[in-house]
Amino acid sequence: MELSALLKIAPFRGMDEDDLIAFLFATPNSLRRYAPGDIIAMQGDRCKGLYILASGAVRADMVNADGKELTIEEIKAPALLASAFVFATENRFPVMIEATEPCELFFVGRDRFMQAMLSSPVMLGNFLTDISDRSVFLSRKVSEFALLDLKKRIMKYLDTHGAIHNQREVAQRLGVTRPSLARAVAQRLGVTRPSLARALAELAKEGKLGGN
Repeated sequence: MELSALLKIAPFRGMDEDDLIAFLFATPNSLRRYAPGDIIAMQGDRCKGLYILASGAVRADMVNADGKELTIEEIKAPALLASAFVFATENRFPVMIEATEPCELFFVGRDRFMQAMLSSPVMLGNFLTDISDRSVFLSRKVSEFALLDLKKRIMKYLDTHGAIHNQREVAQRLGVTRPSLARAVAQRLGVTRPSLARALAELAKEGKLGGN
């Protein structure tokens, strides 16, 4: 874990490294470690402070009342987790956060974090920028799933991740086995596997996908 990497993310940009170390390791903050597959937070859990991903990677999934699962984001360190919800009136995690790699995570309680920001205008300004950026990201996600049909969502996914040339390439890119590929892509697009298969077949017929 390289703590200096945390200086690149809000709210720590512009801070001295010694000040960052003193902040992270101050009592009663804690350093937590997770193995792949460990649940860091369940959807609906209270967000009681700032979660700082110092190393590793996690996946944020949202599950609706019918059990439909949607991958909202895949996050690599260094990063903050659910920062926009730390001071919310309804401060509950909107997603389940699962470790996809070995992770190290600092937890800073809400009151301790507030005290630190009140004594550091740089930290406060950076944090406000971060939560504003998160609001923009979430608004775009909502618009994407509410306004785009499935084929347009697939094309948007391809614009971000590159063309699909074969199943093995996509499976490797997503970090899944080939039998799990359809489920993984469907989960990321928020659709059922039959719907995904039909849309992919239509896009292939239209010549918008690479060869299999």
